[in-house]
Amino acid sequence: MQVRQLKVTNFRGIASLDWSPALPFCCLIGPGDSSKSTILDAIEAALSSRWFAFTEADFIGGDTTKPIQIEVTVGELSNALKSDERFGLHIRGWTARGEIRDEPDDGDEPVLTVRLTVDATLEPAWEVYCERIEDTRTLSNRDRALFGVVRLAGEDARHLAWGQGSVLSRLTGDNEEASARLAVAYKSARDSAKLGEIEALMTAANAAQGYALGMGAYVEGDYTPGLELGRGGLSSGSIALHDAGVPLRLAGLGTRRLATLAIQKSAISEGAIVLVDEIEHGLEPHRIMGAISQLRRDQTAASQARRPLGQIILTTHSEVALGEAGAGALFVCRTSRPARMVEVVKPAAPDPIHALMRFNPRALFARRILVSEGMTEVGMLNGIREFWPPRHNGMPCEHKGASVADGNGGQTVPMALGLAGLGYTVAVFRDSDVPLPPESIASLAAAAIPIFEYGNMLDVEHALFSAANDAQVQRLLDYARQERGEGRVNDNLLPALDLSRETLAVTFDAWQLFTAHDGAELRNRLAGVFVARKWFKDQRIGRGLGPIAWDISVSNPTSPFAVTLAAAEAWLYA
Repeated sequence: MQVRQLKVTNFRGIASLDWSPALPFCCLIGPGDSSKSTILDAIEAALSSRWFAFTEADFIGGDTTKPIQIEVTVGELSNALKSDERFGLHIRGWTARGEIRDEPDDGDEPVLTVRLTVDATLEPAWEVYCERIEDTRTLSNRDRALFGVVRLAGEDARHLAWGQGSVLSRLTGDNEEASARLAVAYKSARDSAKLGEIEALMTAANAAQGYALGMGAYVEGDYTPGLELGRGGLSSGSIALHDAGVPLRLAGLGTRRLATLAIQKSAISEGAIVLVDEIEHGLEPHRIMGAISQLRRDQTAASQARRPLGQIILTTHSEVALGEAGAGALFVCRTSRPARMVEVVKPAAPDPIHALMRFNPRALFARRILVSEGMTEVGMLNGIREFWPPRHNGMPCEHKGASVADGNGGQTVPMALGLAGLGYTVAVFRDSDVPLPPESIASLAAAAIPIFEYGNMLDVEHALFSAANDAQVQRLLDYARQERGEGRVNDNLLPALDLSRETLAVTFDAWQLFTAHDGAELRNRLAGVFVARKWFKDQRIGRGLGPIAWDISVSNPTSPFAVTLAAAEAWLYA
């Protein structure tokens, strides 16, 4: 099964949403409070077999006079769902253009629309919606179970025991034998339970172990059914998975989550709809990558076997997860305020976003992105930003939702335009030694993207050296020698400055005594060598340059460098 269209009205923080995923693997990102998790909640509420208890807080603004309505149109339907005994008469058509046709035509994909409505009574009502059929067809929890929804959010350990409604109970089948033996087991404690002798329980435990290992969960020994005394009453819920004798619910958070996801997913016979909220929660980077890779491999294997692919919809705040998911799976959630209209936007031109994900993916989690032309600028700005909080009541610019991103040189303009198209607030920070083409300036202006550049045909090196006093020039020289090697730096400076090696060894303020060049010309020549040798073209070195650059800006506030930097700072904190 796959979600073809999701419509949400008046649910939690969403006043209105209309999203057509169109992909079997979707990665939702966006700043905090952009309704990513609510989108997963809406799908789960409509399609899951779980009963949802709604409260006033689930209504937009807590206003129960505005009914909640969630419509989920599902494609890649199982034969059970399409049968006339179930919902065959309610089938609608999904066209190649991504539109619903109530009376399906040849070539349309068969789809079903599930509508969940909650009014002021707080009683949810599920129905299969089809305009051409007057009679309402309500959905029971067993009906909804056929849509194969798996949800992983936070910490959910209920599927790690044989409780009512758990996946392990479904994998086991008839557990009357387990319940009967459990009554005896409670009298003689866990050592007498001999649950491992029950074939159905052991089969389910072994299957669960295989699924969990495949998803990247750590397994210390073997999964076995074990008795957990004191779990409240005499029931199958007192039997839980154990790993090497230790209840699995006591394992690490990441292992519990991966095991839960794997076990749930295994119980769906045809193409599950898997909803994962913050997949990185409790996982190391390598296991984040492994889990996403396994989910993709499952879909690839299903495709090769011509079985239903199912659908993965996950949210993340992790650049590792984002990088593994890839730009092709990216969707950005945007919420307008105060109207709370939610959009889920896919990049129109993925190439610039590919570049950003390669060089600075974490910027995609911000609200405002300053796209900087190259590595020097990105590193320098990240170093300088550490000096801004005292000027803004102790607040880092990141607390305003701002981030600095590497524009990768010539991709700066298309990257900025692509991000603006996704709803980000964007600006460009660049050198002015190579003027932007008129068409680029016009495109940025049309997208309301400001450009911060030094003016006077300056690159960052010339902007720094021209604004620096003698002591600051010396600091720049010392820093370059420290990072690039004193001999190497001096060897490259000698032919450009007409100075002897002995003169280079003295401080910069004395150089004019040994040459006809004045201070301005020496600065210009120094900057030229730094540009040609690319001594600052490194994000790490650029960041270390930050304190010197900030000192130059503060001591010469009217310089092109300081003016441009101040404009960028004001924009980041706007």
